[in-house]
Amino acid sequence: MPQRLFALLCAAFFMIACPVLSPRAMAEEEEEERFVAPTLPPDAIPYDDEHPEFLDEDMIYALSAILVEASTGEVIFEKNADEIMYPASTTKILTGYIALQMADLENDIVTVSQNAVDLVPRGYQKIPLNVGEQVPMDDLIAAMLVRSGNEAANAIAEYLGGTISGFASLMNQTAQMLGCSPYTNFSNPSGLHEQTHYTTARDMAIIARAAMQDERFMDIIGRTSYEMDATSGEGSAGGHPRRTVVGNTPILNPESDYYFRSCIGGKTGYTVPAGYCFVGYARRGGIDLIAVVMYSGDTRRWLDTRRLFEYGFTQIESISPESLYAEEPRVIEISGFDPHDANHGELTLGIRAVDESRNMTIIGNKAKIDLLRENFSQISTINWVKEFRAPIEVGEVIGRLTFYAESGETAEYELVATRSIAARENAPLTLEQIEAYTMADENPFPRFTWDLLIPPGALLLLLMMLARFIRRHRKKRPKPPDLQKEKTTRLG
Repeated sequence: MPQRLFALLCAAFFMIACPVLSPRAMAEEEEEERFVAPTLPPDAIPYDDEHPEFLDEDMIYALSAILVEASTGEVIFEKNADEIMYPASTTKILTGYIALQMADLENDIVTVSQNAVDLVPRGYQKIPLNVGEQVPMDDLIAAMLVRSGNEAANAIAEYLGGTISGFASLMNQTAQMLGCSPYTNFSNPSGLHEQTHYTTARDMAIIARAAMQDERFMDIIGRTSYEMDATSGEGSAGGHPRRTVVGNTPILNPESDYYFRSCIGGKTGYTVPAGYCFVGYARRGGIDLIAVVMYSGDTRRWLDTRRLFEYGFTQIESISPESLYAEEPRVIEISGFDPHDANHGELTLGIRAVDESRNMTIIGNKAKIDLLRENFSQISTINWVKEFRAPIEVGEVIGRLTFYAESGETAEYELVATRSIAARENAPLTLEQIEAYTMADENPFPRFTWDLLIPPGALLLLLMMLARFIRRHRKKRPKPPDLQKEKTTRLG
């Protein structure tokens, strides 16, 4: 009996000290223990920070990854990019994109439902929001993306789609419209794990690229915190005072060891089946890149993302038509220059945009840019507007260059003199000078000077002398012998 009592007391103590977990919680803990961070192959070539231009698949921890140039969608690097993966909370990029397109951000107020809160399992990220709290849509989107609040995603879905499943249909329709593959299917707006909720790194990059076109999205996705105004609400919990929602994206935080200066935004994600995921945006030197890493390690996803971005910036070049021209500017020969001109009439032409507010930028891999360099004269035309004759004034427009981009766009530039060139003394007037002299004369008739009589007078004198010479020559010429003989015969 004492032994049995002791056992009961021990059991009671154990239950008090160690609360019994629900089956779902126990399953979550078991899943947590099963997660194993991916490692690099033992024979992988070590990554060299000094040479980011050398990147191999075996240098990336993530099981699936892709890097694309944002303006064109060109793929720069990929690793198992078409493998079906679980996106976790990177799903919220699509949820935020749809909300920004559909909602009236100035007027829409969302009331958080009990269902939106209850659908988030214990231990998963929340803002938190109260049941009955009335939150402006723009605050809800920002809080969802910065804090990765799952109940915020659910509230947005219920407001725009009527139900979670209704919004999931919108998500799949949008993904299809954007060009995602059949290997993408969304079942919820937050990214909580479901067997029917999956995508690929390539499709995730397509979605991220579409979202990037919205400046409001990029403003939110680049923040590490967000200020939410005080809210009102229904019920006992009701609204909430003003608060600061703080995110957890080390690559965006200057105080973090994983901070990457060129990264301008991103969305994290994690579940045991999905591993640690990240979709990031980076900008440097006019080049925008998008990196997607799926099923990486907690800190290793930041290493993966940094390696992808650094590699991309070594492979992609951004250049303008002005810069292409400036690498090998047009040089022309000017006639009628002063003998003392140091360059003997040689003139290099500078370039300036006709419309300085419109900047054309060409982005592509180095092979493409090098091809443009080699064929610049074939993708541009020049219309000369001034005679290549001195005098020339610095800044004077000599010609107009039209550049034809691969996209079909055109850009107009002026080719201008980079220095002044004086004309030699007593040089004949140029065509432009003659035209200017004529246009400036108010007299409709040509101006009379004695110099004008010299050419026609000389010609008339020459003709008179020629006529006189011919006449004298005819008089002195003897008659033919046969005519002389015939005349003598007739007289006889």
